Amino acid sequence: MTLRKAYINLSLAFILIMLTVMLYALKVSRLTIGWTMTIYIMTSIVALAAIGFNIVLFKRKKEEINDNYLKKHQFEILDWLTFLSISMMFILILFMFFILPTNVDGSSMKPTLIDSERVLMYHFNYNPKRDDVIIVHVTDRYIDTTGEQVNLSSDYEDQEQVYFVKRVVAIPGDTVTFEEIGTSDVYHILINGEVYQNQYFQIYQVDDPGRLKMISYLDGNNILRENQYFAFGDNESFSYDSRSIGAIHSDDIIGKAVYKLWPFGGISNG
Repeated sequence: MTLRKAYINLSLAFILIMLTVMLYALKVSRLTIGWTMTIYIMTSIVALAAIGFNIVLFKRKKEEINDNYLKKHQFEILDWLTFLSISMMFILILFMFFILPTNVDGSSMKPTLIDSERVLMYHFNYNPKRDDVIIVHVTDRYIDTTGEQVNLSSDYEDQEQVYFVKRVVAIPGDTVTFEEIGTSDVYHILINGEVYQNQYFQIYQVDDPGRLKMISYLDGNNILRENQYFAFGDNESFSYDSRSIGAIHSDDIIGKAVYKLWPFGGISNG
């Protein structure tokens, strides 16, 4: 590494740090980045230290070459350390504020997404749209009318944070009504006057407690309130979704799944 290259790397590191500070201050992502930010800070320190040592060594008079391995290869070691740390800074910025690979857990989105598939999530300044496949952070916001925490499946009881993958079916301003099926206390869900069915032609149903839960997020004209979204799984008969927990608040929608990484392929979004 030349002295000029060292100064270029120093400038690049400072630009990346300032970019991170700006993106963090603007809150362009709803993703929780505590541990990732800690790793980023440590990586930044390593990058600045390696570049600083390089500059100091270049400015010092060259010492006689000896048999000490570190002395003989100090520039190569610092060069690689700088390259790896700055590359890691790039990757962490990408993950913290733009895109992030994540796993699918469960069968609620089958056949669109299968359990254990890996998807790429886009989360930069994301605003949900109808038919988007979204990642939802299930928080204590979702409580029933008695004030009790929504009873999640036993599969999630021991997890500190729970994330669901669902599809947006209704957005703020949509009219949502219900049509009883016979006299069974089971209802079809009508969104803007049309019975909702997914892309696999499954018609969705909701029981009376679920209907009342969904109605609680509508105004007097059956219109979905601001910042509220109804989201269902693509597997109508096996999905824990807005029919159970009600509307999803916009603050809890982390991002949308845009591509399958394994197996490789696209995801149908709006």
